[in-house]
Amino acid sequence: MKFVLTIYLCSIFTGECIMPKQESFKYQTVYDTHYECVRSGLGDSFELLFARDFFTEEVINQYQIYPNFTCEKVGVPKVKPGPDAQKPA
Repeated sequence: MKFVLTIYLCSIFTGECIMPKQESFKYQTVYDTHYECVRSGLGDSFELLFARDFFTEEVINQYQIYPNFTCEKVGVPKVKPGPDAQKPA
């Protein structure tokens, strides 16, 4: 089982949540465990809000922005061998 991390930025002021569209920030990533996903969700959320110059303290306060993230289970289909795959001897 794999887990997909999706980070949203939410505003108490507007009542909406959006996914960031910064190409330099990967906001959807697949992890092998729930633990890895949650750990990255916390760290990446912090980085998105505070480690970059995109959001100022004034903007965060004005729109009451906060991060939210999900770690959703996803099934990864098993890859079927193609017609060129070698059969075991």
